[in-house]
Amino acid sequence: MLCMSLGGCASLEVNDTRKLSYAFSNDGDTSIGKLFNSSEIGSLEESSGFTILDSGRDAFLKRLAIVAAAEKAIDLQYYIWNSDSSGRLLAEQLLLAADRGVHIRLLLDDFNVGDRDDVLALVNAHPNIELRVYNPNALRSGFGKILGLLGDFGRLNQRMHNKSIVVDGSVAIVGGRNIGDEYFDLHDEINFRDRDMLAIGSIVSEISTSFDAYWNNDRAFSISFIDSSSPTEDDVSRFRAQLINRVAEDKKSIKQAYQLETLFDDPLNAWLDDFVWARAEIVFDQPLSIDEHEDDQIKRVANTLAELAKQVENELIIESAYFIPGDEGVSILGRLGIEGVQVSALTNSLASNDLTTNHSGYARRREALLENLVELYELRPDAASCQNLVKSIHKCDDDTLFGLHAKSIVFDREIAFVGSFNVNQRSVYLNSETALIIYSSELAKSLAKDIEENFKGENSWKLNLTVDGELEWVGNTEGKEIRYTHEPKTGFWRRFSSGFFALFPIEKYL
Repeated sequence: MLCMSLGGCASLEVNDTRKLSYAFSNDGDTSIGKLFNSSEIGSLEESSGFTILDSGRDAFLKRLAIVAAAEKAIDLQYYIWNSDSSGRLLAEQLLLAADRGVHIRLLLDDFNVGDRDDVLALVNAHPNIELRVYNPNALRSGFGKILGLLGDFGRLNQRMHNKSIVVDGSVAIVGGRNIGDEYFDLHDEINFRDRDMLAIGSIVSEISTSFDAYWNNDRAFSISFIDSSSPTEDDVSRFRAQLINRVAEDKKSIKQAYQLETLFDDPLNAWLDDFVWARAEIVFDQPLSIDEHEDDQIKRVANTLAELAKQVENELIIESAYFIPGDEGVSILGRLGIEGVQVSALTNSLASNDLTTNHSGYARRREALLENLVELYELRPDAASCQNLVKSIHKCDDDTLFGLHAKSIVFDREIAFVGSFNVNQRSVYLNSETALIIYSSELAKSLAKDIEENFKGENSWKLNLTVDGELEWVGNTEGKEIRYTHEPKTGFWRRFSSGFFALFPIEKYL
């Protein structure tokens, strides 16, 4: 009854006065557009160019480079934007771009905004920046936010998990990375093995179409609509001065971590030789209206990837930070195994997982997956591959964990998927997601090689079922095979917590 009564207090009304806007499309009118449109794409109809961004350092430097090159428009859509060294530096670069006349649209999911409405309002005060918050809680701070979540749980449990940046309608980055130090090899405690795609060509307009669909949706609210504060010119000036001082220190630490003299020495014309040209498509989940709370319908991205999986003839390789297939997912993978398809999946171990509850959902499915002939690999927190993937000094030390955040699938080494979609129930039913699907054997083989590197015993533990039906973890340390009968490199309490949560059928909410 309390939750029902709170629903009325926590409701959110549509902003009918909000203006619709659409992505910049005259890419031939900018330097970056002329550069990328004068390349090989001109002779390949309906083709686009792609470069895999494997390391966090490269992914961050590429973002800085395209923002610095922007002349007309930047559109950004993110689930998480942390107020840390990478988040502040990228925010400063956006403000500098806005200073030189670039129009910026920034769309952030509300769940991770925290109590930062005042900061967002200060950014939004720039005449060339529009900042919207997706699916916000009507109650903005303190205990009221908890009450708001309880009162409007159906809507607020559905999150915008999409991640993209588009510059001048000519170049885009999509994939699994949010904005934060742990995604860019800069965190002191945990750094993620993640993946983005840098894209140019016709696919960029499709990515912009996806962005526009969310930006103009009823659930996207200007920060000025949900926050009543009105920053003064003095407020903005103080904020910019404080940001400049903080970023000056951030730049020093980032350059030291990356072992670089400068963060802005990545010429765009040098990228052209790295692109792989292929046909591709963007698939994105249709954003819901405010009063739509359906959570039992499989979404578009999940359906598309499931159909591709059903068509596989030889091999399916899955890399998913949170791997929690439902009954239907286990059934699809099982049928493939029976038909002779080799199915392999890499996910986090309990020791490398940043969320014990999410691991518990996967743990409920492990035996069923193994019985259905799925090969399971769990990333080690001390994976040797960290030394090659994390391009930042001292970030693979013993006191820093290495975790998996990438979301990729390879179908028969002919089709590659990179995006925001985890193979879990939240992505299937609740979150909105984006999938970049590339029809290229060259990229698919390259992606498969990247994923399979972490199948090795020094990088992950392979799961087996013993003759007694018990789980066994097999790894390799200093050339010696080591077998475990419980979750490796974890203490009793964490194993107990995972086992406790695994007792409950809550996979959809993890």
